[in-house]
Amino acid sequence: MTRPPRATAPQKLLPPQELMLSIGSLVGHVELVGAQPVFLEQLRARYGAFELPASARVERDFSLRLTFAPNAAPGPAGRRLAETEAHPLRVSATGRTITAERWDFKVRLTGRPGRGGRLSYRGIGRCEMSPFALDCVLRVLYATLLPRVGGMLIHGCGLRHSAIGVVFPGVSGAGKSTLARKAPDADDVLSDEIVAVRQLDDGWRVFGTPFWGDFARGGISMRSWPLRTLAFLAQSPREVAMTPIMSSDATLRLLGCFLAFATDRASVERSLAVAVQLCADVRSVEACLTRAAPTAVIFRRLAPHLGPEVSRKVPPSNAREMISEFRALLRKQKSYAFRPKQAASWLGAGDSLLVQARGPVGFAPVAGDILLSWTPGATPDEDALAFYRLPPSGARPAAFEGEVLGKVALVSRSGKTLPLPARIGDLARSFGPLVALPMLRMAGR
Repeated sequence: MTRPPRATAPQKLLPPQELMLSIGSLVGHVELVGAQPVFLEQLRARYGAFELPASARVERDFSLRLTFAPNAAPGPAGRRLAETEAHPLRVSATGRTITAERWDFKVRLTGRPGRGGRLSYRGIGRCEMSPFALDCVLRVLYATLLPRVGGMLIHGCGLRHSAIGVVFPGVSGAGKSTLARKAPDADDVLSDEIVAVRQLDDGWRVFGTPFWGDFARGGISMRSWPLRTLAFLAQSPREVAMTPIMSSDATLRLLGCFLAFATDRASVERSLAVAVQLCADVRSVEACLTRAAPTAVIFRRLAPHLGPEVSRKVPPSNAREMISEFRALLRKQKSYAFRPKQAASWLGAGDSLLVQARGPVGFAPVAGDILLSWTPGATPDEDALAFYRLPPSGARPAAFEGEVLGKVALVSRSGKTLPLPARIGDLARSFGPLVALPMLRMAGR
């Protein structure tokens, strides 16, 4: 007698999660249906520097509802390789429709006119619950959509130097990761594999991305930097040399280094037009580098090709970039002092605040605490920093939208520290740490 199959408990459905990213000032929203907590932690760790606070107000360039399936049981490597070869990446971007599929994902998006006539893409898809699969989906979408707004993704090492950015394009093995590892400050590395460039109102800018290579580190914020030079990588056995090249030669070299998946005529012409314009506007050199050459030597040789404004203070392009960089500095320093441009009712002109970063240790807001939050707007210029006080219940207001960055620890006014309103206690002992911290003026660094 055969026994009936054992009943299995129904699988608990996980609430949908979301990931809203700004890469190259292009906003993408992904609804993560069925994503497990551990997988979500991996995504937050990788994309956190480029994540926007969740808000329905933010204008999105694309929105994708992605349903995740558990990874298939591991099989022989040969069988998985055969599956990859049988179902390679295919991307189509015809008219207003973008489709991309591979053996581990399939997505489809359709463009609809949005604000100002600009297309906003919406779609659905399925994906294996793998960070590599999702990363490929994001690379495809950003590489396909950026040329439509005057930008592109470039295979290259991006470095911030003083107040400007330099991109070192190069194919695999050209030395991108080696160059990134030599940077004195890892925060100056925008990516060792793929950077975003885009023409904005004030010229070409370079952005960090979470699409990194062996160095496993990308930009620390959404902040962009004026792009001064394209330095195409070449290996040299003896010395470092920078040789200027014509824009036509630079364009041909760039065609082998920018990320493009769609091969239809319109997409190719669009990407070519961006590459031609970029190389016409930005200086280009062939950068012959030795493996042992330190970064200081490289930039000393590169100095004549960077222009006269290397050290000029350049403010962030918009409020969103400014707040994103402030969040990065706050996370790094754990606490930070700054002077708001607009004073709250309890804040005087010229007052400085010390903000304690949000985190699992040392951050336990209680009723009456004043919290600092990132309140997103519809456009990057409409984002704002906002203060609010926790009500007696200690809970955030029901209508609250934004990301809590930290809580105000003390106020400095005319060289003196003041207790916060409605707070009890002597905060004078914290005066020393306050003046020792750098001041961040909200108009720029």
